[in-house]
Amino acid sequence: MKNILLISNIYPTNDPSYDGTPICHFFTQEWIKMGYNVRVIHFDSLFPKAFYLLGKLLKSHIQAKTGCVTYTNTPSKPVQYNVDEVPVLFVPIRKMIPHKSFSEQRINKAFETVRDYLNNMGFIPDAVVGHFVLPQLHFLYLFKQKYPQVKTSLVLHSGGNDIPSIYPEYKCFMKAVDVWGFRSIAFKNQFEQLYGKQAHEFLCYSGIPEQYLEPFERNFPSGVHKFSFVGNLYKLKRVEDTLRALHTTLKPDDYSFDIVGDGAESDNLHSLVTELGMGQQVKFHGKQPRDVTQQIIKGSDCFVMVSKREAFGLVYLEAMAKGCITVATRGQGMDGIIEDGKNGFLCDSENIEELSSIISKITQLSPLELQKISNKAFETTKDLTDTKVAERYMNAIAQLN
Repeated sequence: MKNILLISNIYPTNDPSYDGTPICHFFTQEWIKMGYNVRVIHFDSLFPKAFYLLGKLLKSHIQAKTGCVTYTNTPSKPVQYNVDEVPVLFVPIRKMIPHKSFSEQRINKAFETVRDYLNNMGFIPDAVVGHFVLPQLHFLYLFKQKYPQVKTSLVLHSGGNDIPSIYPEYKCFMKAVDVWGFRSIAFKNQFEQLYGKQAHEFLCYSGIPEQYLEPFERNFPSGVHKFSFVGNLYKLKRVEDTLRALHTTLKPDDYSFDIVGDGAESDNLHSLVTELGMGQQVKFHGKQPRDVTQQIIKGSDCFVMVSKREAFGLVYLEAMAKGCITVATRGQGMDGIIEDGKNGFLCDSENIEELSSIISKITQLSPLELQKISNKAFETTKDLTDTKVAERYMNAIAQLN
């Protein structure tokens, strides 16, 4: 197996205004380092012009409420470019209604574009790996028809409950997927409850760069006092819950809270800090480069992010790699990675009372207990580097008969 084709509707572009997650790009970069020949097809919806005018006006609001990528500069024709060393073909597909399936005619036209591109490149895929259901599931079916010997995989960033509503013919399409990947145990369990356990499955975790692993021991001589959050300031991130929990649980002189990031909720969060009288404890850093963010995380004792929806959350791993006591959302991407009370803590989203209880518990732990949790968090991340997760991803596909 040499030629890998990744298809996704979210992938970095060379447009600075595009803010989709780079998760897939981290995988393709590692596969190239491993010696694979990689190509990427980035499918994206092309809506009527009125949608883009509305999208520009409401972009921050849409992202804050839904977490969806809102790209308002979609090219109207296919475009080839490289993202770092990864060759990408951007293929726009016209549609009228967001989150609905594309017409058969549009899908077939897009597939012809991809097929011509691959033929011109002399690229016959040994494996086609897709991320996100729409429209990748349909394209995997078409690839299987065109290349019967190709190995196919689809990685779900949800439990897959929307598959039947998107594709009436979903049972036929699902048979074209050889290997199912899941971004978390929670999503895997949800999927299996709906469709049963599949013949070939794997957990598709993300990883962190090797250099983020800094072997050192935290001693917590005075306990936990410095808290941090890193991420987009959207409603879904529930930063307001952390602010309220800290305010009701700890005395003003007992904590500080660093907030790194920007977004539609920024003004509301500033107002809440003023309302609660937390101006001396809370510092807003705005959006920062990744290396600066790493230093802020390293300087904190406890990282807290209890998002309403979090498919994975690389920043959790980054915090754990720095030995932070990490609080993540229960039932989301960190289930199975964080074991509650052992290498971090899990909390239901939008449950301020539970979060307050967890913060109180953390601040009452002895330095020895904190050090034990911190060390286990660091040990967990040693197995979740970019290289190791990319290798496991390929092994899950390569082992097919």
